[in-house]
Amino acid sequence: MAKGNNRSLLLAGLAAGTYAYFSKQENRDKAMVAFNNTKIKVNSYIDSQKNKMDMTKTGHSDPHDIDDNNMVDEGAMTSVQYYNEEVQDQMEETDSKDLKDTPVFK
Repeated sequence: MAKGNNRSLLLAGLAAGTYAYFSKQENRDKAMVAFNNTKIKVNSYIDSQKNKMDMTKTGHSDPHDIDDNNMVDEGAMTSVQYYNEEVQDQMEETDSKDLKDTPVFK
């Protein structure tokens, strides 16, 4: 029973001290400034952690992340398809033109 009385006495003392501290306008203003500064710091820390999480996804993909590997594979195939359609076709066209323009010696 003594622990319950001590605990409630401690809480009553804290409440009285808090009331006495915040009874002055100057102390309330200081507390609001400190609260707002803390809120800004916490929000910026959370944003920086989100950015780090976004950055960890770049680079080498995890071999066990099937969806990410499929996306990388599809991206690789897109560049190969572009190369095949554009670059190789242009090279074949220029090679065939060069062969038509070259004189044939008999």
